[in-house]
Amino acid sequence: MVSCRRWENLYNKAVSDGNNEKALEFKEKLVECIVYSINSLLAEKNLREINELMEYGMEVSRRYNIPELEFHLKLAQKEIERILKLRGKIKEEKS
Repeated sequence: MVSCRRWENLYNKAVSDGNNEKALEFKEKLVECIVYSINSLLAEKNLREINELMEYGMEVSRRYNIPELEFHLKLAQKEIERILKLRGKIKEEKS
């Protein structure tokens, strides 16, 4: 997530400098960073680390009005729920 914050800082700097072209570029990189990081954690089924990143993603989505990011976060949430459901079934079968 630290690398994602880097993109956010660059985005804010470009906005404050009035550089709209760079601001758009950094905003896209920020979204990509969050989405790819979440997808990587989902592939590893690493749900412990994903919660913090999901919260950060929702915060960024609201703060900068990025509906595309919110869409990807909702998809990720469905995948998290699916993983948790499967884990629940596996635990029940072992009992």
